[in-house]
Amino acid sequence: MLKYINYQILDDVTQQEALEKQVSVLINRNIRQNIDAFRHHIPSLVSLIDEHKMQQYSLFCTKDAELNIVDFATGRVFYESAVRQDVIAEVQDYYKQAAYFNLKGAKDNQALRHEPLPQQVDVLLVFGLGLGYHLNELVMNAHIRYLVVYEPNVDILLCSVQANNWKQLLEVAQSMGTHIFLQIGSDASAAPSELTELLGFDQTLDKVFVYRHQFHPMMDDVIFYLLQHSGDKDALTQIGHQFTEYKGAMDYVPERATNLLAQYQPQLYKTERTQALYDANMDALKKYYPDVYKSMQGYKIQSWQLVSDSNGNPNLYHQKRHALFHQDLSIESSHLVDYFIEHPFKDDVVLSQRTSYKFRNYLHFSKIAELKPLIEKILTQQSKLPEQVETLIIFGIGLGQHIELLSQQRQIKNLFLCEPNLDFFAASLWVTDWAAIFTQAETNGGRIYLNLGGDGSHYFYDLMAQFYQVGAYAIADTYMLSSYYNTAMQKAIGDLRAELKVVLAMGEYYDHARFGIAHTYHSLSSGQRFLKNANYEYGHHQALNLPVFIVGNGPSLDQCFDYLKVYRDQVIIISCGTALKALFNNGICPDFHAEIEQCRATYDWITQIKDLNYLSKINLLSVNGIHPDTAALFKATYLCFKDGEASSYIFDNGLRKNGFQVASLAYAYPTVTNLVMNFSIKLGWKCFYLFGVDLGFIDINRHHSQHSAYFKVDGSQAYNYQAHHGGGVPSPGNFREQVYTKAEFDVSRKLIEQAITKAGRKVEVYNCSDGVKINGTIPLLPDNILLEPIALQEKYQQLEELLSDAFYPALPALSDKIYDQMSPELYKTSMEQWFDLLADDATDMQSARDLISKQWSFMRSRAAAEKDITFFLFHGSSNFISAVLTKVAANITAENNGALDTFNQILAIWRRYLEQGKNLYLTNPLAFDTVSVNYLFRPSKQSGVKT
Repeated sequence: MLKYINYQILDDVTQQEALEKQVSVLINRNIRQNIDAFRHHIPSLVSLIDEHKMQQYSLFCTKDAELNIVDFATGRVFYESAVRQDVIAEVQDYYKQAAYFNLKGAKDNQALRHEPLPQQVDVLLVFGLGLGYHLNELVMNAHIRYLVVYEPNVDILLCSVQANNWKQLLEVAQSMGTHIFLQIGSDASAAPSELTELLGFDQTLDKVFVYRHQFHPMMDDVIFYLLQHSGDKDALTQIGHQFTEYKGAMDYVPERATNLLAQYQPQLYKTERTQALYDANMDALKKYYPDVYKSMQGYKIQSWQLVSDSNGNPNLYHQKRHALFHQDLSIESSHLVDYFIEHPFKDDVVLSQRTSYKFRNYLHFSKIAELKPLIEKILTQQSKLPEQVETLIIFGIGLGQHIELLSQQRQIKNLFLCEPNLDFFAASLWVTDWAAIFTQAETNGGRIYLNLGGDGSHYFYDLMAQFYQVGAYAIADTYMLSSYYNTAMQKAIGDLRAELKVVLAMGEYYDHARFGIAHTYHSLSSGQRFLKNANYEYGHHQALNLPVFIVGNGPSLDQCFDYLKVYRDQVIIISCGTALKALFNNGICPDFHAEIEQCRATYDWITQIKDLNYLSKINLLSVNGIHPDTAALFKATYLCFKDGEASSYIFDNGLRKNGFQVASLAYAYPTVTNLVMNFSIKLGWKCFYLFGVDLGFIDINRHHSQHSAYFKVDGSQAYNYQAHHGGGVPSPGNFREQVYTKAEFDVSRKLIEQAITKAGRKVEVYNCSDGVKINGTIPLLPDNILLEPIALQEKYQQLEELLSDAFYPALPALSDKIYDQMSPELYKTSMEQWFDLLADDATDMQSARDLISKQWSFMRSRAAAEKDITFFLFHGSSNFISAVLTKVAANITAENNGALDTFNQILAIWRRYLEQGKNLYLTNPLAFDTVSVNYLFRPSKQSGVKT
């Protein structure tokens, strides 16, 4: 199921390092003698070895002092732990049943044909180099005239050079008369051409043997094309044949899965006992998951068939690639569960939250500073999987036996099961006692969530919806288990973790909620205008047909200024955040500027432009929490509500009660571009062009436009971007194969895609940015833009008419009417009740968990209480603290008294947090945020690297 490096190395770092030092002597000797051997026998490989830098695979030393290959991007290993023994056994099996095809003779309908490998072999095609041990065995034990080895990845050759004795291999081959052709970097798709070339050497060649040492998406198609066309010389030497790679996620097979030699003949795994189990499971699905039951009725498998393997155990068989999923299901499931219980993985995205320097004076972040040493203590604790697990996410159901074992050994309250491959879940109904698992969960008051099908991209949305049912703080006490590797699923897991991290980092804590309410009150009272939710009143306006240029501050903006100037008068230009200074520096005045952040830092960034007259010509687009000082810089301010924020809920509800239905944005985070895209679609514009919306970079030192406030006059960075945001991760590019992005940008991309998909109508979005690929947009080089001309006066007239009709008039009289609904007395009473609830320290794990649960119930009761602002101010903060407390509570045991002390210390800090928060609000309920980032723009020697 899983072959990861941590399974094959010692837990003791010192002992592991000693083993590696011991083996390094052998590696150094191999490199020296093998390079000399290649220089003598295959000189063309020497420069390839010298010049190549490893990109994916490298060598490592196992705890048994053997060498193995690891994919350092994923931690997965190539071989089982007993590498040489594994390879020798494989070669011995191959001698008994070697796959072959004929270049000449009669055609037959056999998909596969095998015979014992003869002593004299004309041609042997080997698919996969690995460490090369199998080549030594083959060359020493059979007389092979032509040995052709296909290896797509040059990294693997370098691993083999370090591990294998190529000197001996090449010398034996020479003495045996074996001609070795190493096709390094080849995926074997040129095999027909190479067979033609071999026939050019020797027309008598006929029987060709095939040895598969690894599964590969392209090589597998080549192998079975050759085997299926035995005797058809024309097909076998058809140079123009196009092979098809197995790209689908459901067709993924690990490199060294079982049945490499394709010797297994499928046998169905169905008996009276398994039929009874299946029937019971279907009855359970019908009761608990009726939609899943319907989808499983008469289900037709796509790729993977449930079979009985050669040992009579249940297994999964890929019908096209002839791969078996397991070696031994029972043993693998048991090992997986045992290892997970001893080494559980818990996602600490909540606890590892970084405190931004600019928010250092916020109450929330000042308390995080107090919590930091206690949180660090939690993060360093390594413990077993507790007897009672609050939340567990299992990625990969497979045949489900590991889930059955875990359910028997641990009580799991919230179990999230994610399986993109419906073939697997359908097969598991014949193998695993799901009825017992569901019944046990119901008896114990637990919940099981089934997330089935798809490619895994929906996990984030499904899981977040489910988390909110049990309390979002449960994320902090969430364990994750990946039961098998699949490229698409691993990407989904990585995306999920990144998305959870961004969402939790952006949670609306006390200060954000408090200032958001104050700023929204000011927005209303000062006459800022809000967008109407229903656009049928103004949907006819000609201005909605104008193209919209959305200008982000990505590095590719620097190549676009000339295009923006050419089309300036024909389009609506909206600048996003820090792009404004770049436009100013290039003499371009946008129609709108947009900001999403509510703190006063936006004022500091914008006023790096010293021309207030320039700013006064521009309209501001934002959401209700925009800082009053920022809004005052612009000609007029046009707003929407932002979904999910306390201020939105209070004032949106209030306006609706007074007959005003204001538009609210669902995808307006985490970047300004998300706000603009969502706002513009909601307003009704139809055609968009993205400039500088890179959401990534090619060079980490050019992360934004050079003309923006991220860079100083001398070209130096305002702060060390890489130190704070990392070097980025690879992502498909818009105009190039690959660029680099970061977690926040990747979430931004996905939410732009969501906004386009859920627009409810057709929108055209042209991506003119040299950044990440955004699905739903059309890549378009700025050179290829074609627009119809429009008179400047006509454009402005159309725009003014649209703004007049699309936005409500100023409604200052409603600000007090809505805000005064909040009762200070009710707030005081609620806070006193809360203090009473938290008055006593926890005495054990159960009392700690009960306290967290009571706090969650209390917060839900405050959400339902009209005129009480308690929930709105503290919902996000209480979720965070509950997450931290939940994490600690999981470690409270009789043997770990320190965890109980830590829990009560955190509880004491939380009590002070609530007391200070209560008083700050009552003292000055409508105070504005005072964050400043002016330190970023001081001379370099003073600015440091704070953000």
